[in-house]
Amino acid sequence: MKKIGIGIDYSNICKDYNTSYLDRDNTDPATKKCMKQILTWSNEFLSDFMKSFEYKIYHLHSSTTVKIDEVASKRFLFYSLEKEITLQSYVLQKEYVEYDSLVSWQENNNEGILISNDEDGEGIFLYLAENSKEYQWIVSKLNDLSLEEVPFPTK
Repeated sequence: MKKIGIGIDYSNICKDYNTSYLDRDNTDPATKKCMKQILTWSNEFLSDFMKSFEYKIYHLHSSTTVKIDEVASKRFLFYSLEKEITLQSYVLQKEYVEYDSLVSWQENNNEGILISNDEDGEGIFLYLAENSKEYQWIVSKLNDLSLEEVPFPTK
């Protein structure tokens, strides 16, 4: 199945804040409020998805399950002026399957999603099989957001 990427810009969640200024070390009240909204939204979205598909979260190269709070965290979602951002990917699927690389996941996975953070800390990316049940669920669930199609990372 062909893989498709869905980009979710944080400006969809914090409509009254310029999300290009998000920095996880910023203590400005407006920044903290926006980040809290994004953390809450991410946690609820992932919880709903996980319940709907009975999936677990894994790192790409580890069979140990990860809690939703690790994905819905400042360290994963937001850039830091002092620490930049660590680009990471998580796989959401029923059972752990080992993948050597992102390309290996793209070529060998037909269900579940790969979730990655944005190097600028302005959004997240969901990669999945085009027109899959997961894709249909996400598009339906997020119909009030402006979703953008993004290419699969080949790094």
